[in-house]
Amino acid sequence: MKDLIGNTLSRFVDSGEIAGCSARIMRKDEVLFEGSFGYADIEKKKPMADDTVFPIASMSKVITVAGIMQLYEQGLFKLWDPVSEYLPGFKNPTVAKEKPDGSYELVPAKGEVTMRQLFTMTSGVPYAGKDTAAARIRWEKEGEYMRSGKPVPETVEYCNLVGQLPLAFEPGEKWMYGFSIDVLGAVIEVLSGKTLGEYLKENIFDPLGMPDTGFFVPAEKQDRIAVLYQINEGMKPSGRDYSREQQKPTFESGGGGLFSTVKDYSRFAQMLLHGGTLDGARILGRKTVDLISTDHLTPEQQATHSWDTQRGYGYGLGVRVMTHPEVADINGSVGEWGWDGAFGNWFCVDPKEELTCVYLTTNLPGSHYRFIPKLMASMYASL
Repeated sequence: MKDLIGNTLSRFVDSGEIAGCSARIMRKDEVLFEGSFGYADIEKKKPMADDTVFPIASMSKVITVAGIMQLYEQGLFKLWDPVSEYLPGFKNPTVAKEKPDGSYELVPAKGEVTMRQLFTMTSGVPYAGKDTAAARIRWEKEGEYMRSGKPVPETVEYCNLVGQLPLAFEPGEKWMYGFSIDVLGAVIEVLSGKTLGEYLKENIFDPLGMPDTGFFVPAEKQDRIAVLYQINEGMKPSGRDYSREQQKPTFESGGGGLFSTVKDYSRFAQMLLHGGTLDGARILGRKTVDLISTDHLTPEQQATHSWDTQRGYGYGLGVRVMTHPEVADINGSVGEWGWDGAFGNWFCVDPKEELTCVYLTTNLPGSHYRFIPKLMASMYASL
């Protein structure tokens, strides 16, 4: 039955839909499946391998959540604290209220953004983009900043500047995927007195034995980085220049900036499965992991949690949480949880089946709903 998984992943590659992928599935602390398919670099004919380094994009978020929840356990903050208590840029927020004609007006928010709202993506803090007035304002402001020639701000300063920009809606009103977890990364810096990268290395990566995970890839590992490919444009390389990422970035993006490998991230996922501890290294308490992996959305917030990939899921502290497999059309378990990344990456923790899966690939766009349900169907059929 394990051939089901391998056949599914190899078909993704053989059909020409993706350049390559690598996956590791653990069940009851044994390897259920491990394999790499296709190419990390098509032009150089470099095959995918278990030590291929991937930019994991938003799978960074769950690591950042684990890091800041360590500080929660130490009593350094409460989930209902206003973010401005740690990042003053978030004091006295405004909301960009959109009008039918496409314009907007700025009005004072009815309340401040809380830590809990950052975790649950209900803060209204947007990514830069075009979807909302607040996202467009941020897009314009960041463009102005870049054109000014000023250096990229460091993590805390960056997030304080974002905090001064308008929100997309009243704090807590809706679910909207955005910049929230990056802000939590800045709070880690404020509370710990360390850079985000230093904190995560000392408190998560080193204890778990994750030597290939971090915000940059040193020179001696550069040849192991997988190339990102435009999968809808004939496997055209993205052109991203990894040679610039050989040293610590000024802004360490806790929401999307990490690199990792299948083996490293599988160690992290196994720690979560085991209630926060792996091979004697305690990262989090069992009850803290339970809190992270519990659906926190109200019915009103859930109504806006409407991505295709989130059908049948609620949302916890930075993670999706399966509530209705029959709605998701997935042969999985209630309580399965995890997250994914913009380049097609995905991972899950399934406590009921004592299972973790880490799947890393190099897709632009990620096209998760095109691939992940097929992987999940084969994975669960193999149990």
